[in-house]
Amino acid sequence: MDRLFNIELPDLMKIQVQILYTMNTLQRLTGINEPEGGHAPALFIGMTPMGLLTYYHEHMPPNLTDLLATEAKLPLDIPKLLGTIEAFKPVKKLWMGPAFVFREKWDKWHSRVQLIDHHHTFLLEEHFHDLIGRLHAKAPVVAYVIGASAVAVCCSARTSELGAEASLHTVPAYRGHGYGVEAVKCWQYHVQESGRIPLYSTSWDNLSSQQVARKLGLYQYGMDFSITTSS
Repeated sequence: MDRLFNIELPDLMKIQVQILYTMNTLQRLTGINEPEGGHAPALFIGMTPMGLLTYYHEHMPPNLTDLLATEAKLPLDIPKLLGTIEAFKPVKKLWMGPAFVFREKWDKWHSRVQLIDHHHTFLLEEHFHDLIGRLHAKAPVVAYVIGASAVAVCCSARTSELGAEASLHTVPAYRGHGYGVEAVKCWQYHVQESGRIPLYSTSWDNLSSQQVARKLGLYQYGMDFSITTSS
C-alpha cells in the first residue's frame, strides 16, 4: 500500500500507458502491447487530478499533433477532437473510462480460487479454452473454480516491467456472486509478488466492472480517453 501511494499520480498513468501500448524513442504510440500487436490509438489522454498526459500515434502528422496539443485540455471538447482527427483518418473507436490502483495488497481470498499453471489447464477447458495456449503471456492467470471448471478468471490483459493491467471475465450464469472479486484479489497478490504494480481500468459503460472496483475498494487515480482510427 505505501509503495503504491509513494508514486505520483502522473507516474501511475505513465506506467499504465507503458502497459497498454508500445512506443518509439519519441514516446509516440506504435501498437498495442500484446503478442499479436494491434493498432494503437491516434490520440490517448490520461487524466489525473495533477493534469493531463497526452500521447499520439507515430504516424500522426506534426501539424495535426500541434493542433491537438492546443485542443487536448479540460474540459475535453470531444466533438472537436473527433473532428480534428477525422481530418487525418476515419475514427473507428472512442474509449473513455476510469483507471484504478489497489489501496492494499490482498493476501486472502476464497478457497475456491487458485493460480492456474500448465498442470491445471484442464480447469479452463469448458469456459476459457482460448487462454490455455496463452498462460505465459497472460500470467498470472487466476480462476474461481466450481467443480472442475473455472467460472471466473482474472489474468493480465497486458504487462510491462513495472506493472500489469487486470482482465476479468466471469461466465454469465455465474455473475453476481462475487466470484470475480475473489479472483482479482489473488491476481493482484501475485502481480505484486512479481515486483509489478497491479492496475485496473474499465469503460464508463461497463457497470459490472466498476462494481468490482467498488467492492475491492480501489482508488481511482485517473481516467483514460482515447480515439482510434481505421488502420
